[in-house]
Amino acid sequence: MIASDEAAQLLLRNALTDHRALRPDSKLLVLNGDLTNGSEADYRSLLALLSRQPHAPVHATMGNHDYYGVWRTPEGGMDTSKMNPAWSSKQAVALFDRMWGYDKPYHELIVEGYRFLFLSGEAYRDVNASYAEDAFLSPEQLAWLRERLTNRTAADAGKPVFVFLHQPLPQTLDGTDRELGVVQHKELRALLEAHPNVIFFSGHTHWNLETTKQVKQLKFLAASSASIREVWNAANEPETVAISQSLVVDVYQDRVVIMRREHTRKRWIEPSIAKGYDAS
Repeated sequence: MIASDEAAQLLLRNALTDHRALRPDSKLLVLNGDLTNGSEADYRSLLALLSRQPHAPVHATMGNHDYYGVWRTPEGGMDTSKMNPAWSSKQAVALFDRMWGYDKPYHELIVEGYRFLFLSGEAYRDVNASYAEDAFLSPEQLAWLRERLTNRTAADAGKPVFVFLHQPLPQTLDGTDRELGVVQHKELRALLEAHPNVIFFSGHTHWNLETTKQVKQLKFLAASSASIREVWNAANEPETVAISQSLVVDVYQDRVVIMRREHTRKRWIEPSIAKGYDAS
């Protein structure tokens, strides 16, 4: 969220209010990347807004926009034709970690016995121009993910595992065939496919939850987190009407139900998606 973007702030406030009314006892609110345009002022604006609204405990991932400090000019504008030599991917990650109180840009959360794994891209174009807007996952992050997916107790064996990354895997959901998404997409997909109880939530494309296919059963379940700020159609263009979307995820002992919400008109996008699990 850009500090000066009043429209984004209004949409976020509306979404938070809607979520609170729907699920006042929710245990978790996930912001799945593209939190800012890379400045500390943007982070402070977001955190200030969150501090004024009741909501569930928040956990976040980094998106490609959170690296955009590398395009910031000395005057505070944006110029994508040349990089800011005073900013770097390392500084962007450090800012994200500091603002959220994380040790690393990826972390784990256990809520009532369920495992939530938050991944983030760790480098941008200043490190390697070929990364473009894709998520670069270090060998350390992939090893960390592998360890947390494989070292589960018998009590955890049948439970869903929730994995979050801003960028989607290519050739999965509608709209994911337009860019690589994840630099190490082959390694990440192999890890997830070895664990069919994973639900992998991504964002980035902004494609409409209602008019495009944004939940797909692979060897794991892939789902788009949607976008509250700007929703795009199947022609990869912004919708011309005000649409603001996100997910409500209900976790039961034997199933997970993914419900899709349109916040502007406060309506559900039917049908909901239910995925059963043997967690006995």
